[in-house]
Amino acid sequence: MNACFRTAWLTLLVALSLINPGLLPVNSDGCSHASEPVLPVNISTKLNSSNDTVPVYAVQASACRDEKNARDIVGRLKGRGYTPDIYSWQDPSGRLWHSVFLGVYKDAAEAGRVALRYREAEEKPVFVKTLDRYTLTPPPLEPVAHRPVEAAVSIEKKGPPEGPQVVRDEETETEEEEEFDPEFTYSGFIEFETFVNTGTGQSFRDKNKKNEIRNRLRMRYGTENLFLFSASNIYLFQTYLNKRADDHYLYAKDQKVSRNLRLSSREAELSFNELYLNYGRGNFRLRAGNQIYGWGTADAFNPTSYFNPSDMREILFRDDDENKAGVPSLSGMFFLGDYTLEAVFVPVHIPPIMAPEGNFWALSVNSFLLPVIFDEPEQLGGDIDNVGYGARLSTSRGGVDMSVSGYRGPDKDQLFLPDKIIFQGAIPVAVHLSSQASIVSMFGFDISAALGDFVVQFEAAYSPDKAGIVEQSVTSLPGLTLPFEIDRSHYLSYATGFNYFIPLSRLIEGHTGDTVFTFEWFQSRYLEGGVYSPSITDIVSCKLEDSYFDGRVKTTIKGIFDTQHGGKIFWPEIGYDFQNGFLIEVGYAVIRGDRGSSWESDSIFYYFKDNDIVMGKIRYEY
Repeated sequence: MNACFRTAWLTLLVALSLINPGLLPVNSDGCSHASEPVLPVNISTKLNSSNDTVPVYAVQASACRDEKNARDIVGRLKGRGYTPDIYSWQDPSGRLWHSVFLGVYKDAAEAGRVALRYREAEEKPVFVKTLDRYTLTPPPLEPVAHRPVEAAVSIEKKGPPEGPQVVRDEETETEEEEEFDPEFTYSGFIEFETFVNTGTGQSFRDKNKKNEIRNRLRMRYGTENLFLFSASNIYLFQTYLNKRADDHYLYAKDQKVSRNLRLSSREAELSFNELYLNYGRGNFRLRAGNQIYGWGTADAFNPTSYFNPSDMREILFRDDDENKAGVPSLSGMFFLGDYTLEAVFVPVHIPPIMAPEGNFWALSVNSFLLPVIFDEPEQLGGDIDNVGYGARLSTSRGGVDMSVSGYRGPDKDQLFLPDKIIFQGAIPVAVHLSSQASIVSMFGFDISAALGDFVVQFEAAYSPDKAGIVEQSVTSLPGLTLPFEIDRSHYLSYATGFNYFIPLSRLIEGHTGDTVFTFEWFQSRYLEGGVYSPSITDIVSCKLEDSYFDGRVKTTIKGIFDTQHGGKIFWPEIGYDFQNGFLIEVGYAVIRGDRGSSWESDSIFYYFKDNDIVMGKIRYEY
């Protein structure tokens, strides 16, 4: 890429940062969101003079232990045009929580639509809770101005016998859904990120592995029920700081256009992980286009996330909004009383994304009989046998969120199959591994519940026909049978863990932030012998998050441990949020991995043991 083209890309990114109408505060509240503690009580609505009651539904954006954090969230939401309210309550252990409600609704479908609109507009988690044991009094019906989220009813809490009743929300309900003119909204950020390898014996030019400018742009055009939504990423690898940096980092080996409209070259990339048309009406919504599906409750590994392949070009060091590739698909969501049904159809296969040969993060196996050469992941043909489809049914009962799901289609995990030996003349010089995709059936279940300061989660997926590589003794080339065989086996994968909201304010006077410790255990197993075990299994992941100085300083410490093969990653980060759109972060990742007695017993982290890095990031949100 020549200097003029680089400068043009850079000019475009800077221009995008200048057209914003104002600075968007960054959400650094440290509170819980989609898997937050839920109210131990419910709210019911009283129908006129009758004694009959029906449940109502609260759309909850966040739940905080610190009231100041909750009020900060309310202030930010009001600045975005919402009308949120804070509801303070005690859990069974007597701990005080402050929930931020976007609204309370008589109808589950309406609450679901509000939650969906919020997710789409803000790209943040939100959840619908069923409430009872409270009295809901409908106010007189009056027209109200249009808002992004409308509170449908007012709540009167039944206070203790000695206390008065407190009105929590006095907004009125509109009788009919109104149609408004199409609107165009956008948001995003520009970010510069650099990686510096800490390996010894290198000059800075060799240690500097990545200098990347990224622009993430989210756009929405249309009405409330019919709109076009896009979330795109533009990546530009620039070499103004180090002209040799692009020797270590590239997005693709050659220029290519993927089925999901990912345009890649060695030094630039444009991706549309979300680009879909949405139509909603009444108790359903339909979408067509590139989509990402957030199925499951686990934090690090999601066995029931069937559709979106992983982007493994930086193993685990990509941001959360980058680590899944969108898939062209048709989806429908249907609100059936207390239940939500989502059905998905994916007509074409999208393979996982691996670091190309020559990339700093490219997988290099040196413990086989010979050096190993990897193929790119296989892309299945576009015939009917290779389509993917699935469905998920979810509900919330008594403070417990749960769902069941099923899937049939291409497995997002591919097999790397030794298939031939490469010769130079009569001398063997390398073993070739081909990547093979397969069709799989999966059945899943997930659950999440709040227990005091803990939110516990469990997620599992079972397959009766998961493909695996048949074991064979690999001691010498003459005894090697190529290609390796593939067999089908019963398979189970699960992740379980918890989020613990540590009451640090009780130990440190004046501490205002929420401290959250996350623990997760992930395991995957073939239930029959004779096939090699999965390369990623028996993983413990831990994360401790805390914030200080009114949320400006945020610290995170992550640890990932391969308990089966002895690998580990230790990854602390610290960031400063200027709360005017600018954010800086610095992190350091230490990667360690043990070598096993044979290639299949090596830790996956062993092949990246020399990739310890210092990471720096500067971001501006618009």
